[in-house]
Amino acid sequence: MGRADDWEWEVRVEECTVVLELPRELALDARSSERLHERLSAAVARPGVDRVLTLVDVEHPLSATLHDVVCKTARTAADHEVAAWHVVAEHDTKAVALEQEIPALETAVFEDERAARQQDT
Repeated sequence: MGRADDWEWEVRVEECTVVLELPRELALDARSSERLHERLSAAVARPGVDRVLTLVDVEHPLSATLHDVVCKTARTAADHEVAAWHVVAEHDTKAVALEQEIPALETAVFEDERAARQQDT
């Protein structure tokens, strides 16, 4: 992950998929949300990336700041021909809340990470 201000989340590229992990104790302020957006935007702009997989383990309601990051990054992803954004969450209300922020891409909600990873784009 690298920097001290992004210890709360992780962005990585696995083959053609950007994986975003949002852990239980996630709290985004303006600085960390901008850093998250920068990392996600750089990842979705990489050649060959065609999907984002978001693993949501956040225990409290999703913040407006996180929704803003997802919306901005979804536009960037669509501009770079990312085809799909899949969300995995134990509680489907959180996954659906994120899914609603991504209207420009094919979205899908999963309760199981394995099923999401097997999903064709």
